[in-house]
Amino acid sequence: MHGSVRDRLEDLLAARGRTAANEGLTEHLSSCNECSSEVASMKAQCELLQSLRPREDVEPAPGFYSRVLQRIEERAKDSIWAVFIYSPITKRLVYASLTVAVMLGTYVITEEKRDGHLGGTNMVAQELQYHPLVAGSQAEQRDAVLANFASRSGSLQ
Repeated sequence: MHGSVRDRLEDLLAARGRTAANEGLTEHLSSCNECSSEVASMKAQCELLQSLRPREDVEPAPGFYSRVLQRIEERAKDSIWAVFIYSPITKRLVYASLTVAVMLGTYVITEEKRDGHLGGTNMVAQELQYHPLVAGSQAEQRDAVLANFASRSGSLQ
C-alpha cells in the first residue's frame, strides 16, 4: 500500500465526506490495483466487525446479571484457594499476624531508639570526635590502633 493511501486510510474507511484529498485518493485507488484490493478487504473486515456489534435496542434477558454473578461465585468456591480466602480462621490469622508485626516493629523501633541507633545523633561522627584520625608512620598508626582497641575492649565488658 502506498503512503498517500496509508496516511488517510482512517478517513477513507470511515467515509467522512467528500473532500479534494479524498477525490485524489479515489483516483489513486482506481488506477492502483494493489491499494484498491487492500482497501476493499479492509472495508469488508470493517463491515464484519460492525455486524458483531450488539444493537442498542436489545436488552439482556431478565436475571442475566444475577446468573453471571452466581456462576462467578460457584467457580470461586471450587478453587483450592477458596478454603483459605473464605475461611473465618484465615481472617483471624491475618489479623493476628498483623498485630504481631506491629508489636514487633514497635519493639524494634523503641529498642533502637533506646540504644541510640535511631536517635538524631550520628554515632560515627561521635566516635570521630573522641578518637581523631591517626597520622604518622605505619608503626605509629599500628600502635595507636592497638592502644585504642585495648582501651575500648575494657569498656565493652
